[in-house]
Amino acid sequence: MRAARQHLPNRRHSIAFTFEFESHRYRATASYFDDGRLAEIFLDTDKAGTPLQLNAETAAILASLCLQHGVDPETIKHSVNGPIAVALDHFTRVEVIS
Repeated sequence: MRAARQHLPNRRHSIAFTFEFESHRYRATASYFDDGRLAEIFLDTDKAGTPLQLNAETAAILASLCLQHGVDPETIKHSVNGPIAVALDHFTRVEVIS
């Protein structure tokens, strides 16, 4: 059985924070579904065009696709490590006020 992807509206509010991981600086941005569930993550570095940036973007895309297909953020967090795990941990602790 295949879970249907839940799409987000074209315009939505997002929150962001910056952090360091293994001496690299990252900026993570997230959006939430209307019911408060985490819906997507963007992860950027200050090293545009590098393998580090490519890996950050790829991890965020895969995590976002999982979230939009109904995978619980805790399940994703326990399956990954690195900067995407830091971002997931932060955004699952944020209280969303609608």
